[in-house]
Amino acid sequence: MAGDGAMTRVAPTSMPRAGMVDGAVEAARPAGLRAAAATALMLASGFAGLGYQIVWTQQSAMWLGHETAAILAVVTAFFGGLALGAAVTGPAIERSRHPARWYVGCELVVGAWGSLLIFCMAPLGALIVAWTGPAPTPVGQWTSAFVGTLVVLLPATAAMGATLPAIERMVVGTRGGARSIAGLYAANTFGATLGALATAFWLLPAFGLARTAAVCVACNLACAAATMLWRRRQPPPGMPPQGAPPAIAPTASVQVSMLLAVTGLLGIGYEVLVVRVLSEVAEDTVYTFALLLAVYLLASAGGATAFGRWSTRRVGRDADAALDSDRLLGGLSLACLSSIVALWFGDAIRDAVVRLLGAGLSSALAGEGVLAVVAFAAPSFAMGALFSQLSARASAAGLSFGRALGCNIAGAACAPLLFGVVLLPGLGAKTALLLVPCGHLALVRASASRDGAVTARVLQGTRVSVTGRRGDWYRIKYDVKGNVGWVYRTA
Repeated sequence: MAGDGAMTRVAPTSMPRAGMVDGAVEAARPAGLRAAAATALMLASGFAGLGYQIVWTQQSAMWLGHETAAILAVVTAFFGGLALGAAVTGPAIERSRHPARWYVGCELVVGAWGSLLIFCMAPLGALIVAWTGPAPTPVGQWTSAFVGTLVVLLPATAAMGATLPAIERMVVGTRGGARSIAGLYAANTFGATLGALATAFWLLPAFGLARTAAVCVACNLACAAATMLWRRRQPPPGMPPQGAPPAIAPTASVQVSMLLAVTGLLGIGYEVLVVRVLSEVAEDTVYTFALLLAVYLLASAGGATAFGRWSTRRVGRDADAALDSDRLLGGLSLACLSSIVALWFGDAIRDAVVRLLGAGLSSALAGEGVLAVVAFAAPSFAMGALFSQLSARASAAGLSFGRALGCNIAGAACAPLLFGVVLLPGLGAKTALLLVPCGHLALVRASASRDGAVTARVLQGTRVSVTGRRGDWYRIKYDVKGNVGWVYRTA
């Protein structure tokens, strides 16, 4: 009988041979080495990026005349350049057989432009001031600050924006996976945290602006050199998988792109508003700014790491990506609202810490650190998890990582101008802050309905598994990957 024959032929192939196991281990080693090297590069690159941001903010404050204006202008220039670099180079990097060359080139561009600005930032700032004129209107002054800073920093920031897609593409073994994206994002963000703290508390006081910028340049050059040496010892990564495109409607990629952009806008808008509010409570020094950035970035890295581990444990289970987004958006809205309420007691929190530790610089910094944790820890953790989840969702919808990153950062680039220059003076701090959790909550889908976006199309006659029901709507698993969606009872 056929069944008996099939049973007799199972045993000889059911036990793996030692050679097969050894071959699998050897094949896995390059991917593991690539992942470890990519993590180290992301740490160093993030360190240099935030070091540059703090140095350039201090330099810009000298010709803009105010540190608040410098923070808004530099943050806008950073995110604008990052978005442009990720969006323009992302598709080419995705198609390239040599992403390491892209990464090396980008690091060299950042290092070269950073070296140039050590000597040219002051003269360029003087040119922008002269262009602005002696008595500019408020609109003219803000325009020259934002546009001038963007142009001055653009070559470096655009190259920075291309580094994360290049690194992500180098990690071929986990390309497109949620863990890959979350891990790289977490490593880059953790490096940025170290860069913010080391620059403000050690490098600037010990070496000054020019030498601190030179340290950042050295990090870029070291990353480029290490990548070139490492690339010679590793086999070149393969091309991205060219299988059939996912059965996802175009509206799915548009929807996730919009979510990435709006959450980027709201996330940096929250950062801008909180920094402005706490500047009235704290000492408003470079140390304050560095502490706020450090907590914001460290919590974001923690959220990305947590999502990466959680998504790994969910492999093989039913996954409703849109529902996961809704849950994270709801949690983020609640976290922002809780932190906003706590901020109104900022003076009392700071004074309590100072009384506990006694008067002095260390107690003042401790008070500011506690305020930073209260304001940023929970919201930033949720933001990091949400960005990683949306990035993985974008990849599943066929959107390249460069474009996904570009959408998120493009929204972030609009935040300093919208929240810091328009909404804060026009509405006040309380109302402007409350718009952030309301905005996140508005992105949550109310329920399964005919007005929802089409995320996939299933051919008539396809066998599906019903996993839940809500009224006349059925939750189904429609493919072998475990993706789920909602269909109406008459479908």
